[in-house]
Amino acid sequence: MRCRWFCPLVALLVLFLLALSSCDDGVSLKPRSSGEPYDVVVVANDARVRTILSKMVETPLPGLPQQENAFDVSHAADATALRSSRYARAIVVVDIDASRHSATRLRYEKDVYASPQMIVHLETPSADSLIADHDRVGRSLRALLGRFETNAALRYLRKSHSPAREKEVLTTVDCRILVPSDLVKTKSGRRFIWLSDDGSTTMRNICVYSAPGTDVSAERLTALRDSVMRANIKGETDAMYMTTERRIAPTVKTIRVGGRTIVEMRGLWQMEGDIMGGPFVSHTIVDTLRGRTITAEAFVYAPGEEKRNIIKRMEAALYTLSLSR
Repeated sequence: MRCRWFCPLVALLVLFLLALSSCDDGVSLKPRSSGEPYDVVVVANDARVRTILSKMVETPLPGLPQQENAFDVSHAADATALRSSRYARAIVVVDIDASRHSATRLRYEKDVYASPQMIVHLETPSADSLIADHDRVGRSLRALLGRFETNAALRYLRKSHSPAREKEVLTTVDCRILVPSDLVKTKSGRRFIWLSDDGSTTMRNICVYSAPGTDVSAERLTALRDSVMRANIKGETDAMYMTTERRIAPTVKTIRVGGRTIVEMRGLWQMEGDIMGGPFVSHTIVDTLRGRTITAEAFVYAPGEEKRNIIKRMEAALYTLSLSR
């Protein structure tokens, strides 16, 4: 007789556990977090500390045509105020206590009240200690929050990408990358493909191309970019073509992600013979087996709009670039 209710109960429990385990695959039972990407709530009861944290986080983001901060900060004065903000996307909670903290340090939790969410706990013995160590703490804090936003964008991309466009990339350039599902327009050239949402007011784009040689110096990558874009991205006439803005030189640096070496270039593009322009960011990897470089670039055109969140969303896709083998 017990099996009549016991067996359905076991089945229900199994389904519940499976649902919980699916959270690791990007499915969460928690409510969706509030706020926009790169919004940060700072919780601190010391006004001076709130000012310090704002300066740490709201630094200008490089590679944009107009100044935009890396993050947008709002404030909550104490734990009571935090309760009303607990579903916020990113929260920094400051704990000042000399009896429990001998130095300033950061620790974090993910998806505590909502998803995606990061709560960073900044523990310090005093405001003076935080001020003295603000450079190191600021770099670490921005890196944590930036990595969280990139991972959140990647999580969304893995659920909403275009296998059909990715097959075109593989066929044309012989590499792999996750392509956002809204990039529905394509144009192919020799070892080159341009994917775009073809927006009328805001246009999001990714280009992927390869070239012989393994030189990844700033000079070579900039010259290669200009050559490839001039041949493949033109305006109404052949005299109009994309080029790299040289009055503000692009920044080039090497980063390590998941054991891979990536050369990141960030700067501004413009159309020769036209007034169009905007920000771009590219990732270049070296295919030593075939003696070539592969570059994936995101660029946006969004006149009159803030561009940080647009370019950052496209940039997340670049982290998925990999060799075909």
